[in-house]
Parts: sequence; structure tokens; C-alpha cells
Amino acid sequence: MIKKLENLAKKHGETESKVLREVLDSYLKDMETKGLLFEPYRKTSPLLGMKVLARTITIEQDRRLREIAEKSGRKISELARESVDRYFL
Repeated sequence: MIKKLENLAKKHGETESKVLREVLDSYLKDMETKGLLFEPYRKTSPLLGMKVLARTITIEQDRRLREIAEKSGRKISELARESVDRYFL
């Protein structure tokens, strides 16, 4: 995820935080139209090889991610990683 954000930020001449906010907006908009795109209450999380990545998002994005996390049982970090992965598909 880090490399993808770095590359996209360089490509657009933006900060990684701004790029992540754009990616999350796209992900959340897609979720509004299609609903939850995953199976709720999946508790597995790939922790090995993960690095903490401090990036800023808007208060609204945080609120919506928390709602989705509450409904799905998934972690916000997992949703953020998924949003970046889907953005690059």
C-alpha cells in the first residue's frame, strides 16, 4: 500500500495524505452505490509485514469508515488498505 500511495502521489504531484483522501472518497462512493462489498464480520487480518502509516483523512471519511467498520466487524485500517487496492484494480 505504501508504494502504491507514493507512486500515485508522485504521479499527481500531491501528498500521500491528499491521494489517500481521494482514494477513500472513491471507495466510499462506490460503497454507497453497491453496498458492503465484502462479507460482514470477517475477523482475519494480515498483520505480518504491516507497517503503521500515518496519513490524514477528513472527519467525514473517518466517520463513514467507522460506520462501515461497526457494521462489518472489520478494522478501519483493513478498509483503508482495501480502498487503495481496489483503486488500483
